[in-house]
Amino acid sequence: MLTISILILLAFVAIRVTLGAVQRYLEARARGRAFSDMIEQGRVEAGVIGAAKWSDSRRTGRVRAKLSARQREAILNARLQMREDFLADHAPGIYQYIIIFLIASVLGLIIETVYTFIMFGVLESRVGFVWGPFSPLYGVGAVALTMILWPLRHLPTWKLFLVSAVVGGVLEQGAGWSMEHFAHAQSWTYLGLPDHITQWVAWRFLIMWGILGVVWCRAIMPEMLFRIGEPTTRRQALVVSLLAAFIVLDACMTVACFWRAGQRFEGVPPQNAFERYVDNHFDDEFMREKFENMKVGEDLPIADR
Repeated sequence: MLTISILILLAFVAIRVTLGAVQRYLEARARGRAFSDMIEQGRVEAGVIGAAKWSDSRRTGRVRAKLSARQREAILNARLQMREDFLADHAPGIYQYIIIFLIASVLGLIIETVYTFIMFGVLESRVGFVWGPFSPLYGVGAVALTMILWPLRHLPTWKLFLVSAVVGGVLEQGAGWSMEHFAHAQSWTYLGLPDHITQWVAWRFLIMWGILGVVWCRAIMPEMLFRIGEPTTRRQALVVSLLAAFIVLDACMTVACFWRAGQRFEGVPPQNAFERYVDNHFDDEFMREKFENMKVGEDLPIADR
C-alpha cells in the first residue's frame, strides 16, 4: 500500500511540475487564466506589462509579449501571494475533499494496476468499490492528510513528519483490521518484516508515511487546493454533489457486499430481502473476480523482506 502511495505522490509532483512549467511559459508571454486573474485583481503593476517587449508572430498573426527574468519573477511572486491570500481566506471544505478523494482514488487505482503489472506481470482488478474505477483507501488517505495537516501546515517540518507518521499508521491499522474483522478479508500483511509492529503497521513504513505527509503538506496540498478553488457556478456544485452521493452509495453497497461475504463464509443465511439481493447479485464469484487482490476467508502468504 505505501509503495503505491509514494508513487501516487510522485505522480502528483510530476503533474504539478508540468502544470507549473506550462503556467510559467504562459505568464512569461503575458497569457493564461492565472495571469488574467492577477491583472484583474491589480496584483501585477502596469509597468510590468508596459515595459515588456512585444513582437508579432508571423505564424499565428498574434501579438506576443516577451518578459524579462525580473518581470517574470514579479509575476511569480504576485501569483504566490494570490495563492496564500486564497488559502488564508478559504479553508478546505466538502467540495474540495470530494474532488481530492476522487482524484487520489482514480490515480491510485491506475498506478497500482500498472505497478503490479510491471513488477509482477499480473494484470488484475485492483478496485476497492463494487462500482466505478476507485481505490478508496488512497482517496481516504489523501483526504485524511489534508484535513489533519491543513491547520498544522505552518508547524516545523519535524512535527509534520511525526503527525503524518501517526496518521499513516492509524490509517493502515484501521483499514487492515476492519477488513479482517468485518469481512474476513486481507489485502496486505507486514508479519514477515522484522520491524513490524502489527500485521498492518511497520516502522519502516511509518517513516515513509512521515516523509509522504511532509511532501504532501509542503508541495502538493497548497497548490491543489488553490487550483480546485471554490465552486463558481451551480453546475459545478451540482456535479460534485451528485458525485458525492454516488460515492456514498457505492461505499455503502461495498460494505454490504463484504459483510455478506463474511457472513456467507461463516454459513449465515440472508436475513432479509436486501441481503438476498446482495447474495444474488454480488455472490462469492463476483467478489473474487471484482476484488482479485483481496483474500476472503484465508490468510495472505507471509514473505520475508
